[in-house]
Amino acid sequence: MSLFTKNECYQTASTYAGYITFHLDEHRRRAFNTNQLIAYALDPNPAADAGRNDPPQMLSFQFANADVVALGWRLDFLMDRLAETKLSSLCILPKRYADLDRAKVFVAAITISPIGNEK
Repeated sequence: MSLFTKNECYQTASTYAGYITFHLDEHRRRAFNTNQLIAYALDPNPAADAGRNDPPQMLSFQFANADVVALGWRLDFLMDRLAETKLSSLCILPKRYADLDRAKVFVAAITISPIGNEK
């Protein structure tokens, strides 16, 4: 059972998050130790098309053994939680929740690309 509420796509730790868990779907999760986080960046989504409702932002994480990309809206808040080492989990929300509260973070897609022979 998920600890996420129906319209939240992230969880934070009260003090220090030792891992960031990415919930790819109901049955698949991948966690990475925050000590292995080499860099992270928030950029415009290069694949976003202004004519469509594509996610405008891309939050990328570079871990020692994988690159993770989250696409969504209002991801700036997550950058602040990363800087505080409090971001503990991210999940994808169904599109119907994107406009419930235009002030809330919304993650539409998470992609994990292993580096080297990691699977």
